[in-house]
Amino acid sequence: MNSSEKIKIIRQLSKKTQTEFGESLGVSKATISNLETERVPIPGYIVLLLKLLYNIDPEWLQDDTQSDFEKRFYDKNVKSKSDISPDLLNKFNSLQYPYKQLIAKAIEECYVVQTEQGEQIMIEKEKEQ
Repeated sequence: MNSSEKIKIIRQLSKKTQTEFGESLGVSKATISNLETERVPIPGYIVLLLKLLYNIDPEWLQDDTQSDFEKRFYDKNVKSKSDISPDLLNKFNSLQYPYKQLIAKAIEECYVVQTEQGEQIMIEKEKEQ
């Protein structure tokens, strides 16, 4: 089962339409449709939001060989430096759709910058060796 199929099942188990599911993630219905039909790859920020908002284990989501739904939940008892405080998560959930969309776009931009900077650091380290 691939990641796109898993996203659709997560949405259906949440009993949300594509519009409602998209709003909860700060993206449009069209984006959810594109994700569910494999027209676009799943961006890192969507994986993070699924972890935070729906308790989905990112490794399970991204592993196309893993279809066991018992393993789909992220273990909240395992703390990591990337966990967002419950207060911040509650604030995100209370935002209206346009504001969630702004936050989702900002996360994506930060992710891209971080990735580009990380790649640049790796290139510089390779040159040093």
